[in-house]
Amino acid sequence: MCYGIALPVSELPEELVERRLDRVVLREPGDARELRFLFRDPRPELPLWHGNRLTIYPWGNRDGEVRLPRTGWCRRESLEAGLWRHWRPEPVEIPAAFGLERGVWFLIEEGLRGIVVRDERGGPHVYMLTQPASHYYQIMTRHPRMPVFLNRQI
Repeated sequence: MCYGIALPVSELPEELVERRLDRVVLREPGDARELRFLFRDPRPELPLWHGNRLTIYPWGNRDGEVRLPRTGWCRRESLEAGLWRHWRPEPVEIPAAFGLERGVWFLIEEGLRGIVVRDERGGPHVYMLTQPASHYYQIMTRHPRMPVFLNRQI
């Protein structure tokens, strides 16, 4: 799957970065600063393009605080089979330059696919779409599922 993403700070609006300074890190000395979003964070969040606006929403429903699936991911097969239809999922794009799975950071060229659903109070939550892992991804991360990439496979 993908338990975290990172984006170069230079690719994000300054006002988004200023509100998330606790997420800014350097991968290596001399590298550009990046903003990291991890599912294990106290309040997991993901950036996404919703409509024509870049925003940040809660990532799934880790703690079961709302009546939504208690996860951060949605299997593409489940979505296509209609198992999420009662939540009226909206497709979104999750900008990402790097992904994290089982301690392995991997390059993401164009971003990831996700969905936004609303909880019983109308609050938006983003779920990352997953699919069966390619052979390469499974060897690289030792995981049988991978995120759905925009415009490419790895």
